[in-house]
Amino acid sequence: MEQQQAQELEQRLRGDWEQIRHQILDQFVQVSIADLEAATSVNDLVRRIADRSHHTEPYVETRLRELVGVTVPGAQAGQAAQAES
Repeated sequence: MEQQQAQELEQRLRGDWEQIRHQILDQFVQVSIADLEAATSVNDLVRRIADRSHHTEPYVETRLRELVGVTVPGAQAGQAAQAES
């Protein structure tokens, strides 16, 4: 994950952590509170969730971005192009 994107995601996660934490636990039932609290960075959080849930890191990153409302620049344009074809 790009540094700037990771920082933006981290800011959003920290700002609404209590609410987002519950959403993460609901979304990824294999993940525990201890897993979330042990994460030292956004990338570490993504890796931990991916390891526990058996999803890919890109999938987990996308789901976290959706939970906090952070979009990846250019991702929407790419999705729109795919939808048109």
